Amino acid sequence: MKKRILIADDHPVFRVGLIHILEQQQDCDFLEAGDGSQAIVLIEQWQPDLALLDLSMPKVGGLEVLAQARDRSPATHFVILTLYDDHKLIERAFDLGADGYLLKEDAEDELLYCLQTVQAGYRYLSDSVFLPAPGNAETDIQQQLQQLTPAELRIARLVGQFKTSREIAHQLGISIRTVQNHRSHIAEKLGLSGSNALLQFSVKNL
Repeated sequence: MKKRILIADDHPVFRVGLIHILEQQQDCDFLEAGDGSQAIVLIEQWQPDLALLDLSMPKVGGLEVLAQARDRSPATHFVILTLYDDHKLIERAFDLGADGYLLKEDAEDELLYCLQTVQAGYRYLSDSVFLPAPGNAETDIQQQLQQLTPAELRIARLVGQFKTSREIAHQLGISIRTVQNHRSHIAEKLGLSGSNALLQFSVKNL
């Protein structure tokens, strides 16, 4: 059975380019949306296997599409495909239920692997999204980790597994606010700025 893939982007040339990449490797049916409102309608109507959403679209942006469509099409894997390398946007996208966040500059090289990853049940973050952890030596990292309480270390490890604050709260039986407070304290202790910095540190070191 063919996979159904929605591509929501207001640039027709970019949509054509994505389709060209995908149809060489996968037997798919493609849906196209030039704005967020159209994307929501198509997702609800066709329940695609995959939805690739640009963040900046007319009428409704990609994050709002994700917020509205996630529950309407629970089997769909959602990937944000954007120019914006911004830790706040990345954190927001994953909190809303995105399965992947891919920068457009990486799409040609990483798109197929990204889609394979999210369809296998894992989250994907574009390779070029990178914030180095403070300190270079392994001993420096261990000293930093020793500052964390057991609860903070447990949460940092879950962050490194691409768990959202909501998922961590559910798994540990605590409130989302408590998780967010822990994340803020962890980042402060480690000298990290922004939620994505904590994500990158945890992926690399935990």
